[in-house]
Amino acid sequence: MDDNAHHLLSEEDFALAHALQVHPRASWSGLAPVLGSSAVTLARRWQRLRDSGLAWVTSYPAVQEGGMQVALVEIDCAPGRLDEVAVALETEPQVMTIEYAARGRDLLLTVSAPTFTGLSGLVLDRIGRVPGVASTRTHLTAAVHIEGSQWRLDALDAGQIDAVRALLRADLGTRAAPVDLRGPVYGPIVRELGADGRAGAAAIAARLGRPASTVRRQLATLLRSRSLVFRCEVAQLLTRWPICVTWWMRLPTADVGDAVRRIRTDPRVRLCLSLTGPENFLVTAWTHSLTELVGMQSALERAAPAAEIVDTSVILRIRKRMGWLLHPDGRCTGRSVPLIPE
Repeated sequence: MDDNAHHLLSEEDFALAHALQVHPRASWSGLAPVLGSSAVTLARRWQRLRDSGLAWVTSYPAVQEGGMQVALVEIDCAPGRLDEVAVALETEPQVMTIEYAARGRDLLLTVSAPTFTGLSGLVLDRIGRVPGVASTRTHLTAAVHIEGSQWRLDALDAGQIDAVRALLRADLGTRAAPVDLRGPVYGPIVRELGADGRAGAAAIAARLGRPASTVRRQLATLLRSRSLVFRCEVAQLLTRWPICVTWWMRLPTADVGDAVRRIRTDPRVRLCLSLTGPENFLVTAWTHSLTELVGMQSALERAAPAAEIVDTSVILRIRKRMGWLLHPDGRCTGRSVPLIPE
């Protein structure tokens, strides 16, 4: 993708992606009046964005529902074996995200497992034994304060956002009890939604060989359970925030709540976690430029005055994001590795 790649996305495209960030499974007919377009036009526009890897919708188990145990794993690789390690890890379902870091670590992984025992086995028995891995450092996630599904493009006005939120409330309905995401009933549907977060009941039924009426009922129950998080992604280099940076911090536990409330107001923040270990607080943001990092760090220091910033790491490239393999330019390849394998 060249330096003029942002021209591949029009303002209407950004507005559509923003609407799908608010309500990833909104119907085209519902969004049409909000975006001042027709359902047919929106469907055609979305197909173009998805086919070109510029935007996509995925889903994954919600951490707060007990669907995942999550950790960050720093990896140092043997000299000359970085790409070999990355290739070996990208097909591992429980390695959700793979990032190349500028300093302090060769790779930063976001990993998950349904249980603590499973997470330990993943890090020690699988990741730690990948040829070319020299060392690992694991940070267990104690709390997820902000995550990528909450990040927005800022392409809609307040009235449009309210209208899309109203569609979301109407479509979700009354909350249902959590479901078994790995069982024989919902597991196959969950895997289909991981590959296409907007997949409808008819398409899923056809692929699974189930009656459409049955899948429609099961899908409705799954969605109302809020056991899955749906996320609309956009190729980062096409946004106004092409630089990804992570701050590793030490923060007194008593100050976490106030810090999170202040940090949440910064629209550049994509991720905020409480972790185990000395560096117990992490913030990841998308910024406009490397120059902006200084101002962003100053804002972070004001938001969390009791914090000590231990390390600042710019992400050079993202190879895999929430199960989806990416091109070096940030576009989606169209290939995904199911976070919940068969």
